[in-house]
Amino acid sequence: MSYIFKGDANSVAIGDSNTQEVIPLNRRGATSNVYIVRIDGKEYFMKQLRPELKDDWRYRSAYRKEYEVGHGIDSKYIVKYEAIGENAEGTYILMEHVNGLTIDEKLASEPEYFAKEKNFEKLFIQLLHGLKALHAANVAHLDLKPENVMLTQVNNDVKIIDLGFCFADAYSHTSGTNKSFSAPELCDGGNKEVDARTDIYALGLLMRHIKEAACVNVTPRIERIIERCTQPAKQDRYANVDEVLRAMVKKRKWVRWTLITLALTLLAVIGTKLYEFSLTADYAIQKQRLQWYLTPLEYDFEHENTHYRILSEDSLTCMAVGGKRVDGIFIHDKAPYKGKEYTTVAIADRAFAWRDAGSVYIPMGVKEIGNYAFAHCKRIQSMHLPESVEKIGEHCCESMHTLMSLRLSSNLKEIPKNAFVECTWLKKVQIPEGVERLGLDAFALCTRLEEVSLPSTLKAIDRGGFWRCRSLRSFTIPTSVETMGEYILFECDSLKDVYCPHAVPMQIPPLYYNTNATLHVPRGSEELYREVEYWAKAAKIVGDM
Repeated sequence: MSYIFKGDANSVAIGDSNTQEVIPLNRRGATSNVYIVRIDGKEYFMKQLRPELKDDWRYRSAYRKEYEVGHGIDSKYIVKYEAIGENAEGTYILMEHVNGLTIDEKLASEPEYFAKEKNFEKLFIQLLHGLKALHAANVAHLDLKPENVMLTQVNNDVKIIDLGFCFADAYSHTSGTNKSFSAPELCDGGNKEVDARTDIYALGLLMRHIKEAACVNVTPRIERIIERCTQPAKQDRYANVDEVLRAMVKKRKWVRWTLITLALTLLAVIGTKLYEFSLTADYAIQKQRLQWYLTPLEYDFEHENTHYRILSEDSLTCMAVGGKRVDGIFIHDKAPYKGKEYTTVAIADRAFAWRDAGSVYIPMGVKEIGNYAFAHCKRIQSMHLPESVEKIGEHCCESMHTLMSLRLSSNLKEIPKNAFVECTWLKKVQIPEGVERLGLDAFALCTRLEEVSLPSTLKAIDRGGFWRCRSLRSFTIPTSVETMGEYILFECDSLKDVYCPHAVPMQIPPLYYNTNATLHVPRGSEELYREVEYWAKAAKIVGDM
């Protein structure tokens, strides 16, 4: 036979004008034959009304009912109904192809699968979820039996099939049942009394059938659930599927909470031990780190609360290395000692870190500021680096949370790694001409930084240079920039405009992420930028420079 798939999703014709494979199955019901149909490379179940019944309105109506009910239900545990149509042999339905076995086939070929309690319970719960989806659509299946439940090949998940006997509001006259798995109210000669409990009864019989056929050693709890599902009187059964599900998971919840309680108790014990350990090990590491910051550096002399170390007797130069903890940090341009006057040319590593000082004065003549020199100073609001400063160290002003005003020396060539990271009150930064490099995370986490001016001498911006500057609104990349690191503008949530004057876009790593910013480029370069992956992640690219 040869077939072609025609029509829309709700009206499909299968004709003889295109070769489409049809595979007969050894499944023949009282009213239907079942095939696998391959259409445009995709496989479907085709349920075909037997030719001698094709003109009987009752069976045609039952097919229409089955399709309309099934097509309206969206559940991973119910087979999907794709289309209904007519061909020369009569009415047919196309359904999702399930590559698996029915329960009776699985019992015959692999009974040991159900003998495992976890597989038995998984089947029970998935069937309950399938029935819940049907009942939510005001549909009762009424024909739940081993040959109407399939298990998928890959994960043995449930697929309930064949809604031909189902009860639905608009098609109650076409419902039916199978006596082997029917509730008493169906065997009494009518379907007016059917409800969710009718399917619950059939489910109980089905699970008992599997238990006995596969010799499943179920727990007393599951045995009690099956027993209640199969009570002859409806009022003695579970009222709905949710009640059965709660009974199924009740023990699991108890076990889960018991395990959680035990785990929390164990964690509390471990936490106590770790805390005790932290007093000897972890705490010692933290203490050692703080001591590195806070231990006074060796010095040669003191002048007005500031300590100095002599660098050269020949040139009479010295370095500020700390001092007494007073309200302000004052570094002298010249400091007298033993009848000589020494010129201050440097500030030592961590010299004034963690100071509770309200101000700082750095004199002309200081050429170098060391690593962590002013890190974590608590109250300094303004810092002015004189023009003599040629080098500042890594982390030199890290976490100066109150710093609001910053003036840098034009003799700097580099703003090094983490130099001003997490200066959370800094709002405006002007990098002076002459600076050629911004180091790793140089101004990262400056969350109130709104405005940045970069010099025309800048050649490189390293990774994370302005990462998480959440208030930054605009960013201009100078023409002189040759290399850019990753994440320079990541999490700059307020960024609206990025200006890049390069006519030919640089190849860059990720620069921004989920940005709403507009990228402004030279006229005529828009398409070039759209072809470069990470430039193209801007919300919009316009050529207006």
